Amino acid sequence: MTILAETAVSGCRRNLFAFISLLILTLIIYSNTFDASWHFDDENNILNNTPLHLTELSVPNITQTFFADWNRTGGLYRPVAGLSFALNYYFGGMDVHGYHMVNMAVHFLSAFFVFLFTHHALNLTILNNKYGKNSYFIALLSAVLWAINPVQTQAVTYVVQRMTSMAGLFYMMAMYFYLKGRTSTPGFSRNTLYFLFIICGILAMGSKENAITLPFSILLFDLFLIQGISKPSVKRSFFLFLIMGAACLFLGILLKGPAILDLQDLISRYQNRGFTLGERLLTEPRVILFYISLLFHPMPNRLCLEHDIIVSTGLLTPPSTLIAILVILAIIAAALSQAKKRPLISFCIIFFFLNHLIEGSILPLELIFEHRNYLPSMLFFVPISILLSGGIAFFSRKRGLRTILVIFVILVLVGWGHSTYARNVVWKNDGILSFDCVEKYPDLARPHHNLGRFYLKNEQYEAAIMEFQISLSKKDINNLAGKNWTYYNLGSVYQTLGNDDKALFYYEQAQKYQPSFAPTHIRKGQVFLKRGLYDEAAEEFHKALKSRKHLPSALTNLGHLFLQTGQTAKAVNHLKLALQSAPQDPVIMRRLGLAYMLDNQPAKAFILFKTSLEITPDDPFTLLELAALYGDRGMETKKQEVMNRFFAVFAESPLNLKRFIDGMRFRSDPQRADHSHQQHLLRFLAGACQERSREYAAMAEDCLRLP
Repeated sequence: MTILAETAVSGCRRNLFAFISLLILTLIIYSNTFDASWHFDDENNILNNTPLHLTELSVPNITQTFFADWNRTGGLYRPVAGLSFALNYYFGGMDVHGYHMVNMAVHFLSAFFVFLFTHHALNLTILNNKYGKNSYFIALLSAVLWAINPVQTQAVTYVVQRMTSMAGLFYMMAMYFYLKGRTSTPGFSRNTLYFLFIICGILAMGSKENAITLPFSILLFDLFLIQGISKPSVKRSFFLFLIMGAACLFLGILLKGPAILDLQDLISRYQNRGFTLGERLLTEPRVILFYISLLFHPMPNRLCLEHDIIVSTGLLTPPSTLIAILVILAIIAAALSQAKKRPLISFCIIFFFLNHLIEGSILPLELIFEHRNYLPSMLFFVPISILLSGGIAFFSRKRGLRTILVIFVILVLVGWGHSTYARNVVWKNDGILSFDCVEKYPDLARPHHNLGRFYLKNEQYEAAIMEFQISLSKKDINNLAGKNWTYYNLGSVYQTLGNDDKALFYYEQAQKYQPSFAPTHIRKGQVFLKRGLYDEAAEEFHKALKSRKHLPSALTNLGHLFLQTGQTAKAVNHLKLALQSAPQDPVIMRRLGLAYMLDNQPAKAFILFKTSLEITPDDPFTLLELAALYGDRGMETKKQEVMNRFFAVFAESPLNLKRFIDGMRFRSDPQRADHSHQQHLLRFLAGACQERSREYAAMAEDCLRLP
């Protein structure tokens, strides 16, 4: 007795039903993510990654997105994912809704191709007699179980992890097109399918490097499910494995250089980790078993952005280390031994462990992240769906037991779907996510640090200081230099509060952990600049540039320093360089506009002020500069229009206007070369305020004229 009548409707209609079903399910369980905020790595990888801020669809602009490594290494960096972020920016700027919509679409399509690949694999000659009648049910159930599993939320709702989900999508598309091409008759159709397979494989590797396992997955798939296990096929496949391994090594050297063969370099990259290469290799088997437990029992209380795990320092420390290694070896051995009898189940098991190999072995990465399950788990639920399908068929004559099993499957689907929806609530903003991490793992440093950053962004300075201090007392085995960020943020809080002495103290503490950290040099330079210590400030800004060449913030601050010291030509040059590195930065535009004004080039200043206001239309500094420029040119109507916009910024809180004016007065230092310009702006603003006060006085008189 079959689960579904495979021949009741056409293949096209069955695929359409699967397509619509997966789309509806994905939309429902991820419907509360579209306004989820940016998080943590999103800032460096997207928000502050200027090469991805695409404003024109030109070849040079598109090309620069291929090299948008936020570390500015200059090398090719996940170009496919980078281009997708750039296109998001082109069509919607920093509006997070568009990014989430793309992420959800990628996840839905991934699930659909999991279904297509599984359905066609189950109908291969080697499997058709065993699974063909129930292939549709098995394929759809396995795709649904994978798609709605709450573990996938980190790869889908966390915007930057589109790198992971896109790699998974193109990986599965490549496998599907290979399967279709391998089983089709020779000719144009087969060649087209193989071409699509190659393109999707390249796109997968261009999304994230862990897709490099694709050729090995294809070889295993071909051996297990196309050729079948035999001595000749095993020998032939082993030879191909060696060739493929050499080709991948060559490709790695081509892209990353010969340093990938340097064991000493690899070991040295562990210096900021709280574990060695050997300890990571011992710990990862326990991590992978934990991943498996999450896939089976993915309740929200077990999921977290970061997990606390004891590092394995020996086979018996802790004892679960040896147990985990033996369990994994036993699972793999069982899969290999059953490869001839149960090729699909064996392949799915090997597929899972193979695709954990890149991020779960020697690379000096952090120990555990849930999004690393995305690609390895794509076929994880196929054996489980086969088991459930067999169970339902087995109990076909025992309606009670069959009903219980069907209800169990339905409850799992509903429960996991609800858990995914509930887990996505935690991703609403940094505060909720950080609170969740602190509650689950209070002894980790990073959750407290992240909560402190949330408080800092929301100007809750006392709470931020408290969380940063707690963070300093906690452990962070993944990043021994992590205290650098915490000390840096403490310095930022105190600098914001005007306590520059404490700010400098914490910046110096930060530099003990990362002496060349550019943001710390910039912050220290700003303190020195505020105190009029120009030589010391310039030294800090130059150190930041030495650490990161053409860093926009360092160039901008140097330009500002030169404006204050009367070196207008130098200011213009540095600010132009800064704008080249960050062409959409409105602050750099405003400062360069000011530099042009002081250099008697008002036409260029006009252009920069107007362009800056297109990006930040309510920036009071730029509005005042532009209005004053209109006033100096006798363009009264334009001046009045811009000043109306200026006062509208402070309409809800006149106290903020007083603070703005106080800030301008504070910066109007007679020792600064731009003092006369600051005085001119203050006089201009004073006149505008007087004009407005006269207007309101006249309206007051009108009110008092009784009929």
